[in-house]
Amino acid sequence: MEPLSTRVETIPARATPLHRVVGPVTGWRRAASDWLVVGGTTVFCHVLGAATSLLLRILLDPAQMGVWQTVRLLLSYGNYANLGISKGAVRELTIARGRGEEAHARRGLNLAFTVNTLTSAAYAGVLVFIGARIAWGEGTPAGTWPMAWIVAGLLAVLSRYVTFHVTILRGQQSFGATSRLAVVEAVGTLAVGGLCTWIWGLPGLYLGTLIVMLAALAFVWRHRGATLDWAWDWAEIRRLVAIGGPILLATTLFTLFRSIDKLMILAWLSDREYQLGCYSLALMVGAQLYGLGSITSLIMSPRYGEKFGVSADRADVARLAARTGEVQAVVMALVGGLSLVLAGPLLGWLLPRYRPGLVPMVWLIPGAILLTIAAPANQFLIAVNRQRRAVAVAAAVVVLAAAANYFALAAGWGLAGVAMATTASYACYFVLVVGASLWIELPGGERLRWLATVGVALLPTLLVALPFVDVEPAAGVDWISLVYRAGLVVVVWLGCAAVVWRLGDWRRQLAR
Repeated sequence: MEPLSTRVETIPARATPLHRVVGPVTGWRRAASDWLVVGGTTVFCHVLGAATSLLLRILLDPAQMGVWQTVRLLLSYGNYANLGISKGAVRELTIARGRGEEAHARRGLNLAFTVNTLTSAAYAGVLVFIGARIAWGEGTPAGTWPMAWIVAGLLAVLSRYVTFHVTILRGQQSFGATSRLAVVEAVGTLAVGGLCTWIWGLPGLYLGTLIVMLAALAFVWRHRGATLDWAWDWAEIRRLVAIGGPILLATTLFTLFRSIDKLMILAWLSDREYQLGCYSLALMVGAQLYGLGSITSLIMSPRYGEKFGVSADRADVARLAARTGEVQAVVMALVGGLSLVLAGPLLGWLLPRYRPGLVPMVWLIPGAILLTIAAPANQFLIAVNRQRRAVAVAAAVVVLAAAANYFALAAGWGLAGVAMATTASYACYFVLVVGASLWIELPGGERLRWLATVGVALLPTLLVALPFVDVEPAAGVDWISLVYRAGLVVVVWLGCAAVVWRLGDWRRQLAR
């Protein structure tokens, strides 16, 4: 049988009128419902995660925490072992759902399951072997580090199995199940992991983590989106890796892109620990902004593939991605505007030792906003089998970000220069990824309408917030002034949101 992605792209594109209702196959209301579920769960889990981090740092000394962070890092590397075949298989699943041929994608899931299991087992074997060599190495005392490598190896197989099932559930838009699983893991890590750590220390944390993973395994087994079997077809495996490999590479490059500023600070500045600590204030705010945008990305990503499966028209999917970008712009305008007004005084008051990070924070906020608005364009490329363009864009901006940060540091601009260079590279990413996706697929009139809508959504709110930016806050907080300034930002944002509602004809969009 001819591969699904090939069959989809051979169907002729068809014109779509500008006034047509543009939305996911299941409608905007279902997407909004998923956003509320995922968003609420994400906030709840972040609160539990912060509590868990504090508790573990109370129960473990810094050296033990360093070992635990190493275990987590080794587990994260396990995601690269299958060369992206799981991403390729789930991408095919989303397209098949749109065509009503989900059964056609089951074989790809079985192949991905086989490769994922074998490669994760091989990766685990390497970690266990390294741990054993450390334990048996001549002149090297056995103890904490051998156990860390061995535990990471044993947990890697479980972790990859659970993660693969979660990826399938997301591809099937089963966000209720994935949200409940996230709650189970967050609560279990805090309660079980914390209790075991309190009783047995670092080995107890390993045991608690194993128990939580087994609970997650039982959950995904009960709520699994597909019954997976062993299968092997070398030609089909190579095709899925050819699809998923570039997706994995683009994700890896994008992660490196977002880490360039931290790496350059560590490599260049003499008092690197202190400087990075201060810069972490900007990173924290930027990460929260990007995390909020990632909620929308999470729920919309499978919908692009589903839309492509239904219409087989890249322009149709580009319209959906453009609409999502407009929604992102409206949400991020409010959050970004309030961050500009509130973050300086509040964080300067709560964390006075980190005040050198306030100026970089202000520079980084616009960049984080652009990064979130660009996410739908990047996901569009993956959904319509243009992931190689995403790789090219990611590779280009890694080089640009490194060069810009180097220039800023060499010029002696310090942390503020790093933040300016990073935001400039984020802006370049926005231009490049939109140019490689939406700009190519949309007609001229729709491009201009999208730019105007995003501009109306963002610029007035951010511009009214700029005069209220305070990077040298007083020892106390003028709460009345702060509330007044935030209220003005909200009023301007409401006016912009009303204009975007009108421009986008959202009453009719949501009527589906």
